Amino acid sequence: MEVHHHAHPPKKVSEYFTEFIMLFAAVTLGFFAENLREHQIEKHREIQYLKNIHLDLERDMSEIDKIVKYNILKQKLGIQLANLYAKGYQSDIPQFYYLIKSLALRSYFQHSKNGIDQLKNAGGLRLIENDEIIKQLQLIEIRIANIDALQESMDQNLLYFRMKTGCVLDAYTVWEMNQKQLLNYSPNGSEKQRYLNRFELPENARPLKHNNPEDINELVNLGIAPVNSTRYINGHLGQLKAQCIALNKLLMDTYGSDF
Repeated sequence: MEVHHHAHPPKKVSEYFTEFIMLFAAVTLGFFAENLREHQIEKHREIQYLKNIHLDLERDMSEIDKIVKYNILKQKLGIQLANLYAKGYQSDIPQFYYLIKSLALRSYFQHSKNGIDQLKNAGGLRLIENDEIIKQLQLIEIRIANIDALQESMDQNLLYFRMKTGCVLDAYTVWEMNQKQLLNYSPNGSEKQRYLNRFELPENARPLKHNNPEDINELVNLGIAPVNSTRYINGHLGQLKAQCIALNKLLMDTYGSDF
C-alpha cells in the first residue's frame, strides 16, 4: 500500500528571517544573562574582599596606636639608660639590670592582611572597579614595606643586644628577674595586653660578669639604638594611620551600605 506524502509549500524568506532573528535573540540574551550573572558574582566577591580589607584597616589602626605608645616608652627607657651610663652605671646596678632587660623586649607592628591576600589570590586588583581604592592600597603596601624593613633592622640589632647581655649580665640575677617577670596578660586572662616594663628591679643584683669599658659601652650602644629607630618607625606609623583612615573612609562611602 503506497503512502502518499503531502508536499509542504516552501517557506517564505520572511519566515527564515524571523526564525533567524528569534534564534539570534535567544543566543544573545543567554550571552548577556551569563555575563550579568558573572558580573554579579564578581561584584559580590569584590564587596566581600573589600569588607575584609575594611576590617584589616580597623585592626591596623588599633595596632598602630599600641605600637606607637610602646615605642615611646621604649625611647624613654633608652634615654634613661644613656643618662645612667653618663652618670656611671655602677651607681645603680639594679637599675642597670632593669633597663637592659626591659630594652631586650620587643613588640613590632604586624599588618593585618587577610583581605588583601584573599584579593590577590582571587585574581588581583582587577576585581576592584574604583581606581582610587587600588591606588591607596598600593601606597599602603609601600608604606608597610618601609616599616617592615626598619623593624627587620631593629630585630638584627636586638639579636646582637641579647647576645651581648648574655656575656655581661650575671646569669643568676637574670634568672631571678625572669622568675618574677610580669605576665603579658590582663588580670582575667581574656585579652592580651602589651606591657613594656614587665620586669621588676632585682632585689639582690649580683656584680656584672664582664665590666670592662669596651663591653659596657657596646652593650649600652646596642641598648639605646632603638631610640632613633622607633622614632623613624613611629613617623611611618603615623603616616600609615592617616592612609588607613583615608582608605577606610573611601570604602565606607562607596560600599558601606553593602558591608
